[in-house]
Amino acid sequence: MKLHKLPIALILTLLLMTSIPVFAADITDDEIVAIINDRKITRSEYIETMEQEVGVFVMRQMIFRELVRQKQNELGITVNPQEFELYLAQTIAEMVHQLGGETYFLYYLDERKMTEETFIEMLELEYILYLCAVTETTVTPEEVTQFFEDNRIHFNHPEMVRASHILVGTEAEADDLVNKLKEGADFAELARTYSIDTQTGPFGGDLGYFAKGEMVSEFENLSWSLGVDQFNKVSTAYGWHVVLVTDKRAPQEANLEEQWDEVESTLIHALATEYLGAYLYQLEQEANIEVFLDHILP
Repeated sequence: MKLHKLPIALILTLLLMTSIPVFAADITDDEIVAIINDRKITRSEYIETMEQEVGVFVMRQMIFRELVRQKQNELGITVNPQEFELYLAQTIAEMVHQLGGETYFLYYLDERKMTEETFIEMLELEYILYLCAVTETTVTPEEVTQFFEDNRIHFNHPEMVRASHILVGTEAEADDLVNKLKEGADFAELARTYSIDTQTGPFGGDLGYFAKGEMVSEFENLSWSLGVDQFNKVSTAYGWHVVLVTDKRAPQEANLEEQWDEVESTLIHALATEYLGAYLYQLEQEANIEVFLDHILP
């Protein structure tokens, strides 16, 4: 299996999402809900048509929601809020990029009659499904070895640096933060309080490890020039950054014995992502599902 970047799955959004009709409670079955010239449409006729045309999608949505929640409870899966927030931010950013901008992303939601809140709910359900799939995906030593051989270059680690940053709008703000750090202030707390980077600020400004060529040049040059636990400020097109280097790694050639856990975990996560739709189908096949509406079959 070759490791490659997969498109966003959005299995539940694509397969299950639909608008659920809402009816006023005080309308009787024979009450007229529309008139077209002399043709009168009653509420009961409207509901019957709605069930026939979209009922199957609504039922599937309800079934799969319940299947995922039951599997989550069975496996004892809990969602880490910070990890989900990061997943959410990355997924939406990638979708916006794939669709050509935020305007087209909003069109995407509007066409599917989704608000951002319902979209996030669907993403959370998909995320839980993914965690369940990861938990139940197993691989053999032979599969891990073959995966490593097929993707050896992926496990070569270049020289890397790990840094955190606090993004602000002006140099004066950056200077003030640098002074606070010199006085012993906690970097992560400052990031949570002052950073305008909404993706990293809540997590203390941590950017993780990155190699050369992955950041804008000004930011990269400063990061590589600093030693571990050193900090300074720099200006980029995004604003002013106060940068703290927290670790540096020397380049490392791939070694299966030393990186076994990393390779195995990477393979499991890749398989869980690639076959998420099949895993969802498996849950349906394993469940005892009975639908008592003859015209709506799951």
